[in-house]
Amino acid sequence: MNLLRIVGASTIGTSHIENGKPCQDKFFSKKIKNVGTISLADGAGSCSKSDIGAEICTRYIVNFLCNNFDKTFLQSDLEISEEILKGVRKSLQNMSDELNAPLKDFSSTLLFVAVKGNKFLAGHIGDGLIGSFDESGSQIFSPPENGEFSNQTFFITMNDAKDYLRIYKGNLNSTLGFILMSDGSYESLFDIQKNELTEANLTFFSWLVDKKNPIETIEKSLEDTLVNQFTKRTSDDCSLILLSIKHVDGWLNQVKEIAQFDKIQEWWEKIRKRIDLS
Repeated sequence: MNLLRIVGASTIGTSHIENGKPCQDKFFSKKIKNVGTISLADGAGSCSKSDIGAEICTRYIVNFLCNNFDKTFLQSDLEISEEILKGVRKSLQNMSDELNAPLKDFSSTLLFVAVKGNKFLAGHIGDGLIGSFDESGSQIFSPPENGEFSNQTFFITMNDAKDYLRIYKGNLNSTLGFILMSDGSYESLFDIQKNELTEANLTFFSWLVDKKNPIETIEKSLEDTLVNQFTKRTSDDCSLILLSIKHVDGWLNQVKEIAQFDKIQEWWEKIRKRIDLS
């Protein structure tokens, strides 16, 4: 059964509240013409209008891909990157001219995923993280990319942005959905030491693939989690957005069963080697 569902949430970080700054994380989504697209951007903390830039970026890429998915999918990764950067920068430059502010003031990261039928098209520049889901659980789809230092990253407004905008496309096959998260959120959703997504990702996605859960209820639960739990682990803004492609009854139970089976297989392999069974 085909079921495109989208849910997202964000909250301002405590450091931004203390410094009188707005929430610089933005997300946007749309479902139109059998295309579902989600996007997320994290405005540069040092740039005065990065919240506006992040808003422009997320809206531009969603509208562009919803209206141009088929044509864009057939292009090469380089062509896709160049066309997206050209369009985003034009939109940002228009706002830069309108507000008489430097383009750099609108700097942000950008993450996006669009799906249509069995195809997906995704992109990512900067930090933040894209995860994916299938019957076995969650995986890192596109990791964060930082500069020379961990607190540095790459932005859509940079002159060499084409060197850092990663493009992905292909067939969905067994993929059930995606999650986009800002760097503030992956303090709680990404285990850096193990280089894997935390169990919270499974919980959030299980809410979404269960069609009995209204979108409004899921959004409220996500917002409560961000405010009451995520902000205790970081002073940064936190945001995330998820897209599910199919409905799967009892998905989380299946994931747990597969994980348990894998543990048994691993245990048996150790025993087999110990007693030298062939």
